[in-house]
Amino acid sequence: MSSSRRNRSWSLALAAGASLVLAHPALTAAQSAKGKAPAKTPKGAKAPPVDVAAEQARLDGADAKAAADAAARLGTSADPAAHDALLDALATGVDPDVAVAALRAVAMHPGKDDLAVVGYYAHYRDDQVRAAAAAALGALGGVGAHKAVIAALHDDSAAVRAAAAGAVTAGKIKEAAEPLLQLLAKGDPASAKALAVIADVELARFIGEQLGQVPDGLLAECLGAILMRPDFGNEAAKLQVVRALGKVAGPEATQALADYVSATPEKPPRQSRREAEAMVESRLEGGE
Repeated sequence: MSSSRRNRSWSLALAAGASLVLAHPALTAAQSAKGKAPAKTPKGAKAPPVDVAAEQARLDGADAKAAADAAARLGTSADPAAHDALLDALATGVDPDVAVAALRAVAMHPGKDDLAVVGYYAHYRDDQVRAAAAAALGALGGVGAHKAVIAALHDDSAAVRAAAAGAVTAGKIKEAAEPLLQLLAKGDPASAKALAVIADVELARFIGEQLGQVPDGLLAECLGAILMRPDFGNEAAKLQVVRALGKVAGPEATQALADYVSATPEKPPRQSRREAEAMVESRLEGGE
C-alpha cells in the first residue's frame, strides 16, 4: 500500500471514531476477570507435578469453583493430556467462571489446534469470557487468531477491547493499526500502548498529526511510548516525535518529554534530547 493510500485509510479510520464520545471506563475489570490466574512458580523452582486425571475429574465436576481451580492447575502442566483436558471441557461447555480459568490455562501452553475452540468463546455472551478468549487468541498467534483479535477490538465491552489491545501488544500485530486508530479517536485508553508498540516511522508521523482529533492526554501517552521504544526509528524519527509531543498541551506531554530526557544519555549529543530538554524547561518555567 502506498504512503498516500495508507494515510487516507488511517484518516478514514479516525474519522469513523472521532464523532463518538466514549466515557473512559476503568479497565480493572479486564485485570480482575472471573477466576484466578494460575499462581506462578518461583524462578528456578520446579513446578509441582500435576495429577492430570484427578484434576480433569474436578474440571468435569459440578462444583464450579473446584473446576476453575482445576483448570488453573492443569494450565501449569506441559503434559499434552492436561491441555487436551482443558480443550475438551471448553468444547463441551462450562460455567463462565470455569471458562475464564480454562482459557487462561490454555494460553499457557498454546497449541496449533486451539483456534476453533478458543475462537468460539470470543463470541460468548459473558464479556469476561470474551476478554479471556481475546487474550488467549493473542497467545496462539497465526493469521486466524490475529484476525479474531482484531475483531475483538470492535467489541462493545471495554474489558474485551483492553484484552484485545493487550494481545496486539504481546504479538505486535501490525494489522491492528486501523481499528486501534479508531479507538484512539474515541478516547479509548486501551489503544495508546498497543499503537505505540506496532508503530513504524510512518504511522508515528500520522499519529503525531492527530492533534485536536485525539484527546491530548491519550495522544501524549501514545507518542511518549513510541519515543521510549529502543527499537524505534533513527534520530530523525525520534526528533519528529519529540516535536509532535511539543505541540501537545498538558502534563502528560511534559512528563513524556521528561521521561525521554531521563532515559537518553547526554553523550553522544542528540538533537532530539536537546529539544526535549528545552521543551521541558520552558514548560516548567511556565508553570505547566
